Amino acid sequence: MKLTRIASPFTCLALFALCSLGISSCQRDVKPDLPSGEIVGEALLEELQVVEFATVDADPKSYFEQTVLVEATATAVCQRAGCWMQISDDESTARVRWETGCGGKYAFPADLAGKRILIQGSFYPTTLSEEDAEHLQSEAPEGVVIEREGYEFNASSIVILD
Repeated sequence: MKLTRIASPFTCLALFALCSLGISSCQRDVKPDLPSGEIVGEALLEELQVVEFATVDADPKSYFEQTVLVEATATAVCQRAGCWMQISDDESTARVRWETGCGGKYAFPADLAGKRILIQGSFYPTTLSEEDAEHLQSEAPEGVVIEREGYEFNASSIVILD
């Protein structure tokens, strides 16, 4: 007859705790449930969580130079080549350009203004030269003001939610 050793209550509790930690850490790695929409650009990274742009703007330095997935409303789009757009959320405003540059692989749809979108890209402070600001202003829809100081996203992808 073979004897089976029963684990002590402490051992059982320790194993349960380790299993629980393993399960919760795995849950953080699961791809978030993203709203459906039309994707323009590269595939979305699976590990990113959606952040509202107003949250990013409240503490911008903590989001600089990293890839983020941000939800916002498109408020203006370059009407010449679709190479930039302006986004907002509450009182927060930023510019978005494609990583591949103007005339690159992708363009923002000209009719995007007013729609909710997700933006995957890096976020950083920027200052436009007077010449660049005038150039962007010439491509902006009427009534849109291009600020020289502010924030900008280098987008690799967007998802049009509306």
